[in-house]
Amino acid sequence: MKNKSTAGILFGFFLFYYIFNSFHPLSFGDDYLYSFVWQGKSMYTPLTEGAVRVSSWRDLLLSQWSLYLTWGGRTLGQTLTQVFLWLGKGTFNIFNAFVSVVLVAEIYWCANKGRVSLNFKPALICWVFFALWAFSFGFSTVFFWLTGACIYLWPTVFLLGFMIPYIKKYYYFDEPFGTTHLFKIGMFFLGLFAGWGNENSVCWIILIILIFLYSTRKDPGKETWMYSGFAGLLLGYALLMFAPGNVMRLHEGYNLSFLTLQGLKDNLYIFSITVTFQLFLWYFALKSLYRLKRKGLNKYGIKDDILLVKTLCIVSSGMTAVMLFSPFFPPRSSFPGTVQLIIAVSILLRIQRTGGIVLLPVMTRKFLTGVGILYFIMTATVTISYAYETSSQVNAIIDLAQQAQLTSRNRVLSVKPIKESGMIRDFLSGFHLSYYDFSEDENDWGNVAFARYYGIKGIRKMKINE
Repeated sequence: MKNKSTAGILFGFFLFYYIFNSFHPLSFGDDYLYSFVWQGKSMYTPLTEGAVRVSSWRDLLLSQWSLYLTWGGRTLGQTLTQVFLWLGKGTFNIFNAFVSVVLVAEIYWCANKGRVSLNFKPALICWVFFALWAFSFGFSTVFFWLTGACIYLWPTVFLLGFMIPYIKKYYYFDEPFGTTHLFKIGMFFLGLFAGWGNENSVCWIILIILIFLYSTRKDPGKETWMYSGFAGLLLGYALLMFAPGNVMRLHEGYNLSFLTLQGLKDNLYIFSITVTFQLFLWYFALKSLYRLKRKGLNKYGIKDDILLVKTLCIVSSGMTAVMLFSPFFPPRSSFPGTVQLIIAVSILLRIQRTGGIVLLPVMTRKFLTGVGILYFIMTATVTISYAYETSSQVNAIIDLAQQAQLTSRNRVLSVKPIKESGMIRDFLSGFHLSYYDFSEDENDWGNVAFARYYGIKGIRKMKINE
């Protein structure tokens, strides 16, 4: 990296993600549950007293096999989750901060015609970092929650890493690269990991690459790695979608809630908030496409760019809209679609910088930059302050559990509820706050997982009148 200022910026990104990860302890529920070897039943069924913590590679393999057969096919994310829970939250904080920076770099490379280089333009790389923070609904659950990061952030990084060679080939089709056998094999396995990630995002990438391969089938510039990578992607997606655990959950009724009117209303509500978060991106993308259409594409030589922007916009909308028919639409599920939209907008910003096209006037750009800086400072400050408060409360509960393990492990631990943020603080944080809560019922699956983790009889939240 020749640009020292850019190196400093990337290191600043790493510190930001690392500090925020450090202020987010393990979450009640999934994080504690996945710390154990999977017992072959619904996650909402409390762990038995004989539950075994994952503490070896053998435990990990047994757990993943049980998960795949009885619960779901997200083996990549679930494996990462159990590995980091085994190694410890401190290890996860370092690796997750690094991968978060990799995601920022990958978005930049996708927008820069697939050219992988460490000589970043500071303004554009800062924009990508800010866009992820400002326009991702459920940001904290994707970047700071251990299970959420392994299920959504890491597979997205694999998917973008897989897309980059195809994007470069799209722009520079006549330039050969990746001709070695090692690259062909590597693309197959990268495709396998990318496909074995997330149900609502991979199918759209498969469709786009299939169209690309079909349109270039007779072109002499096509290369073997394009097909080996695509084969890996298809295999990974098949392993994800046709996992026996998915079939079992379907038979048990977990995937039928979208048929109810209430389920559809809930999904529409999350969808509307997601679109609200993305509103500025959509406005800029659609307005820019309209302006460029009026100016004529031949004059600027950006036909390839415009086609890719349109494609990414369609993919983004498809990734988000398909969640309307999901049994449950958590905010974090909109993240893959948001990433594709950020790439599309970043391409437009690159066109403006290199092509001499004014899509955003100078005064408007300066105004939005100032507003963005103030917004980032406000939301980051509120988010970190609340994260510090809640982490202190959670750590106090953990201390009580560890003391109870030594002195009174045969009694149920009653603890005060964790302080809620309130609507004003939630709004001022940009809805970036993470919530830690557990049940008043000691037999709730999340409470039981926490109790098994610390070796105590049980734990429950005090009722309001206690």
